[in-house]
Formats: sequence, C-alpha cells, structure tokens
Amino acid sequence: MARIGKYELWQLCGYASLASLIWASLAIGLRWHSWVVGLGWGVTIALAGVTLLGFLVTQPNPFPTEPEMALEPSPKPEPENENGQFERLDLLIEAVGDPVIAIGPDGLVVHANMRASRILGLARPLTGRYVEEVVTKAELLDRISRGRRGEQWRGSIRLPSAGGVKVCDVSIVPLSDERPASVVATLRDITELDGALKLKTDFVANASHELRTPIAAIKGAAETLSIAQGDEAMRNKLVGMIENHVLRLEEMISDLLDLSKLESEAMRLELKPVSLGTLVEEMAELLDDLCAKRKVSLAFEIDSACETIRTDRRLLVLIAKNLIENAAKFTAEGTAVRVEARPGERPGSCVIRVSDHGPGIPLAQQQRIFERFYQVDPARSGAQRGTGLGLAIVKHAARLLDGTVEVESVWQQGTTMIVTLPAHTI
Repeated sequence: MARIGKYELWQLCGYASLASLIWASLAIGLRWHSWVVGLGWGVTIALAGVTLLGFLVTQPNPFPTEPEMALEPSPKPEPENENGQFERLDLLIEAVGDPVIAIGPDGLVVHANMRASRILGLARPLTGRYVEEVVTKAELLDRISRGRRGEQWRGSIRLPSAGGVKVCDVSIVPLSDERPASVVATLRDITELDGALKLKTDFVANASHELRTPIAAIKGAAETLSIAQGDEAMRNKLVGMIENHVLRLEEMISDLLDLSKLESEAMRLELKPVSLGTLVEEMAELLDDLCAKRKVSLAFEIDSACETIRTDRRLLVLIAKNLIENAAKFTAEGTAVRVEARPGERPGSCVIRVSDHGPGIPLAQQQRIFERFYQVDPARSGAQRGTGLGLAIVKHAARLLDGTVEVESVWQQGTTMIVTLPAHTI
C-alpha cells in the first residue's frame, strides 16, 4: 500500500474543510437544527487549521537566518556545451594582438585569428583547413611539423607579402607529449624593429668608416710633418691637409648632432613668422667663401606670397643650408645655383626649389640619396665630397614640419631638390 506524504495529507484536509463549509452553509440555508450547524462550522474550522499548518510546514522559510544562509549551497553553473567553449576560445584568440594559429594533431587548423589570415596573405578564415594549405613558407611549415613532433622553437622568419617581405618573430609550442601533438604558433611582425636594428648597424659601420678616413689622414700628415725638416712647401701642404680634414670632422660631428636632435622625441616645434628674404641673405653670407672659391653665384627668387611663412626657423635653416651648400659644392664651376620659393598647390603651402648644374644623379640612386652616409659615386666624390648626412637631415626636418622633399635630376645636366612645406596660419 502506498504511503501518503505530507503534501497529500494537508491537501485532503483542505478538500474536507471545503466540504464541511458547504455542509454548514447548506444547514443554515435549510434551517436545520442548531447543533448540526455548529458541528459543521466546528469541523470546517478544525480542518482549515490543519490545512494551514500543513502548508506552512511544507514551504521553505521565506526569511532564512544567517546560519541558514551560510549553510545553503550556492547554485552550480550549468555546464557550457562544447560549441560555447569553442566560441569563447575563438574570441580570446581574436583578442590577442599578434597572429595566432592553433593546429590539431591531424594537421587541421583548429583556431586562428584574422591577424594570422592577413599576415599569411589569405582572405578567407584558416579554421578547418590543413596547415599545408595555409602556410606556404617552407621554413615555417617545417618548424610547425617539428613542433607536432614535440620540438619547441622560437626565432625569426621572413614571410613574403603583398607589401614586401615581413620579418616575423615566431614561437612554436607543442601542447602535449603525444605524437603528433597539437601546436600553437604565434607570429609577431617585427619588420620595423628589424629595419631599425639594421639601420643602426649600418649607421655605426658607416660612421666608423667616415670618421676613420680623416683621422688616418691627420695622423699620417702629423707623422710626416715631424720629419719634414727644412722643406717648407711640404710642411705647408701637410698643415693644409690637416686643416681640411679637421674641418671635415667638424662638419660631420655637427651634422651628427643635428640629426640626433631631429630624431629625438624631445624635439618640439616653435612656429613663428619667418622672413625668407632675410633667411636667404644669411645663407648667401654663410656660403660666401665656398661660392667665391668655386666661382658659383646664388640667384634667389622669392614670390611675394611666400615672403613670410609661419614655420620653425631652426628646421628651415637646416633645410636651406644643406640644400644650398650641396648645390654650391657639386654644381659646375662658374655656374649659378637657383633658389626659388613659390606658393604650392594647396592654399597657404610653400614650395622651395634649389637647382644646380652639376653632374646629376642616376635614376636608380635617386631615392637612396636620403640615406645616411650614402654617396653617389663617382659623380659626387672627390674634392667636394660631403659628409653624406645633409639630405638625411633635410628629410627629417621636412618630415617634422609635415612637409616632403623630392628630387628631380637628369644625368650630366643637373639636379633640383624640391621641399614642400604645409600651410601654417600667420
């Protein structure tokens, strides 16, 4: 026989109480004897009390005490399904700032973010494709294969891309001791850093070479001077050689300091009205000895619209000095260097052109002339050889002013350097 639970018992009492209430109401309506009515009401009240008591006993306490609250277990979170876990993992990998590729033991790409697709040059997602389909670089594919065999590796790899070769710092990590194992490959684009390191290495090598040449010449001249007794002509020649190389060292150190200031993050612009007329007069006076020595004349043509421009005077002096000095050094003797300043295409902009009649620059070398210490050989070598830093200084100074510098040159006919400065409200 089935047992009756507490819930069923007080529910039956409730039904019986309702029946007793109906019975008592019927007795009153039919005017039965008073004892029948009293009995009906008594039974109804008793059963109603039992029903209420049973209801309260079976319900949880709506106002638990602090001990009860402490003992009550916290609800357990519902387990997340496998698809939900994958979605959260995809979001996590997508949030990583570097390209990430997760490869399963079967060689299928399990997870990959959009950065991985971009660096590999693929438009569609990588997930669900074999690693051999998405990785075309043999060296990277070999490292991933070794990672699936349990070999951890980190190094740099060059990857071809639409914009050129990218240098990537690659980390290959196997995720288990099984063979083959799942692997996570992380790639970091270090192209700019690699370029900066190479530039620094080249700069140190070039600077050492350029400094060694005049120092060796000075040392040799000094040693010869000490034994050149009685030969006044030789002594004068050696003293002149020493003076020339000392001047070259001074120019180089000055240019290095200027370049260092331009590349410093502490460099701040001081925009003020600058008179180009006054500036070119200063340049003519500064380069008077050089021009007289080479019988070179300077011709200035300043448009009235560019007579006064708002810019950083220090940077403009560096631009004008290096361009005009270069032109005066390498133009043919007895010719003129022409300096023009005219309004640019954009309202308020100014275009400065410095033209010479020198040997020109070959087309293949025209973009390299802005590199530090780069010399166009043999056209710009010999007695008037510069430090190789002037155009690098011009490029950095123009960039700080949000301007540009370009070159137009015809071999054996001449060169024109063009600097465009943006508008600054006066």
